[in-house]
Amino acid sequence: MYIRYVRYRGAARYVLRTSYWDGTCYRCRDILDLGDDPEAYIVYVGGNGFYFRPEVEEALAERGIEWETEDLERAFLPYLDPHIRRIIENFTFSPSRKARPGGGRRKAADRQDHLHPFDKRRMHFLRCGRIDMGNLEGRPWKFLNILLGKSRDEMEHVIEGMEADLRPHERRSYLFTALELQKYFPHHLLKNNPAALDPEKVDGCFLEEICRLNESRRFFAGVDDHDPRRLHPYLVKYVIMYFDHSFAPGSFLDEMLRDFIWNRQFRFPGGPPKASMPEKEACSCLGISEAEYRAMSPEALARCYKRCAKKHHPDAGGDHETFIRMTEAYEVLARRKGR
Repeated sequence: MYIRYVRYRGAARYVLRTSYWDGTCYRCRDILDLGDDPEAYIVYVGGNGFYFRPEVEEALAERGIEWETEDLERAFLPYLDPHIRRIIENFTFSPSRKARPGGGRRKAADRQDHLHPFDKRRMHFLRCGRIDMGNLEGRPWKFLNILLGKSRDEMEHVIEGMEADLRPHERRSYLFTALELQKYFPHHLLKNNPAALDPEKVDGCFLEEICRLNESRRFFAGVDDHDPRRLHPYLVKYVIMYFDHSFAPGSFLDEMLRDFIWNRQFRFPGGPPKASMPEKEACSCLGISEAEYRAMSPEALARCYKRCAKKHHPDAGGDHETFIRMTEAYEVLARRKGR
C-alpha cells in the first residue's frame, strides 16, 4: 500500500493505491482519491495518538483488501506530524507475512528474476554510486528485495523516492549507468567515464535506449495505459532529467583515478603490461622532462596529471584526442613507477 502523487488535467492530487497479483504479473489499483492533501485523512487525538478517517477503512473494506494498521502507517508516514513520524520510525516494520504468488521458498535469485535489468542497475547505482558495476544477472542482491511483490507503478514510486537524494551532478551519470550506455563504447579506454566520451554520441545512445525501453513489454508488464508509440510518463521524467543536467568534470577525474587504482590491483595478476609509448614521449605529453619524472613520487605524478587533466579536459575547451593521449601517458608512467 502506498500514496502516489499524480497529475491529472493539470491538477495535482494524491491517490492511495495497492499492488496485487493477477495471476500473470503485478498490477496496481486505486483505493481512495486523497485529493490535494493526504494529511486531511489523519486525525490527531492528543499526545502521540492519531487515527485515520473512516473513509479510508471503508474504501479498503469495499474493495475487499486485507490490511493491518502498520500498512496504513507505512503509507501515510511522510504526511504524519514530524514528531510522531520520528517515534514510529524508531520501530522496525515487520516484513509482510503474505505469501508471494507461486508459493514455496524459492531462492532469492529466482524471486528477483522477473525484475528488469533497468530496475537492477538503477537500484545498484542508488545504493552504491558506481558506474562500472558489471553483470548483475543470475545473483541475488539484498538491495533488490524492496522491489519484490510490487507493481510497475509502485516500483517507480519507491525508486523516485530514492532518486530525490541524488545530487545534481550525479543525475546524468545515474542514467548513463542505468541504461548501460557503456556497451556502445566497448573498446574505449574511458567507457566508464561518460564526461570524457563524445557528448553527441552519448546523447544519441541515450535516446536510442530510452525508446527501446519504451517498447519493452517486460518493463511495462501490468501497465494498461501504455502505448509504445508515445513515451510513457515513467520515462519522460528521465529525458527531462538527462538534458537538464550535465556530467561533472570533477567527479569524472575522481572516478578515473579510483578506476586506475582498482585496475592496477586486480586487472594484471601476471604483472603490468608493457608500455604502449616510450617514456620520453609520455613525459612530453604531461609537460615534464624525464629527469623531473624520475625525481617524482607516485603522488606527485598523480597531482601533475590531475592539473593537466583539468586544463585539457574537453569540457574546459581542450581537445578530446589530446586528453585521451595524455591519460594513456599517465598510465604508462604510473605503471613504470609501480615497478
